[in-house]
Amino acid sequence: MKILQYCQHVLGIGHFLRSMLIAEAFSDHELYFVEGGQPLPGFRASSHVRRIALPPLMMDPQFTALETDRGDVREVQEARQKILLDLHDAIQPDVLLLELFPFGRKRFQFELIPLLEKNAASAHRARVVCSLRDILVEKADAKAFEERVLKIVNRYYDLILVHADPACVRLEETFGRVPDIDPPIHYTGYVTRNHLDPQPHREAGRIVLSTGGGRVGVELIRAVFDAFGKIPHAGLRLHVHEGPFMESQDRETLRALASRDPRISWQPFSHVFLNVLAQAELSISMAGYNTCMDIIASGVKALVYPFPQNREQALRAERLESLGVLRILRSLDPNRLAAQIQEALSSPPPAPGRLKTNGAQETVRAIENLVLKA
Repeated sequence: MKILQYCQHVLGIGHFLRSMLIAEAFSDHELYFVEGGQPLPGFRASSHVRRIALPPLMMDPQFTALETDRGDVREVQEARQKILLDLHDAIQPDVLLLELFPFGRKRFQFELIPLLEKNAASAHRARVVCSLRDILVEKADAKAFEERVLKIVNRYYDLILVHADPACVRLEETFGRVPDIDPPIHYTGYVTRNHLDPQPHREAGRIVLSTGGGRVGVELIRAVFDAFGKIPHAGLRLHVHEGPFMESQDRETLRALASRDPRISWQPFSHVFLNVLAQAELSISMAGYNTCMDIIASGVKALVYPFPQNREQALRAERLESLGVLRILRSLDPNRLAAQIQEALSSPPPAPGRLKTNGAQETVRAIENLVLKA
């Protein structure tokens, strides 16, 4: 089976990492991974994953415009569209696996609609599958958004895969017209990294502070530094893992602040972050999909500060807090934050999870079944 998988990350790295975990699960198949965001430095995929890098396009931190470091945005768009269409001709895939679109990535329909049109007209039409995370970002005009999504999904798609456990969150909570979706919807469970066996030794007093890709979350790091200074415990150690896309000015400013406290160490981005969390007593982070999945898989105590620009991280954090997986930071006031850190350190570890977390393997099974039925 030949799979052409498309992933476009625009701000953080969560979409890329989740999609790559799914790609790595297709080890018995021929998989072509098309990535369209800023490359993640130092990342190495499994040998069976054939990576095709489109000229990168990103969103600015305000989500208002596309950015590129390759010159004119329009020229980059034209080049990307040609690469995708040529790939379809060359590979003749059995499956098109598109991450998020059309439930998101509207700004990339300039290349995805032509790809879907070409596939629909092909004598060897690939099955079209949407790879969808657990929670959608709210839209200013929900009615128009849902109408546009339905038009595309019902015309081109064969299957919608939701990478969530429906016992935790369901698609209809963030998309009101689920009954009007024609292709079947299948919940795969959450996509997590492999659980560690044996489990690394957990070090008392080790706190890991992270902000994913690093383009947002500076205010969280500053607040934790202020709060940490109010905790006089000499045995605590704060390990700050920088995001690979953190702005250089922010990085230098934060490193200077970290150097004022000998208990704080500044660490590079880790490609084995699950291991990092498994060795910590406490994690402090945002509440992105991948970070939350690493919290679940590692069993670490966790405090999360949801990205405030939309509902996605807040809703996920609320559901996981209700299950006892983590606790939400609802304020970055240093005194309150210091108290929450101390309370979390003195609390028992979270109970073993009840959520389904075999999402990558279930994705493979669902797509294999789809192709067999074709």
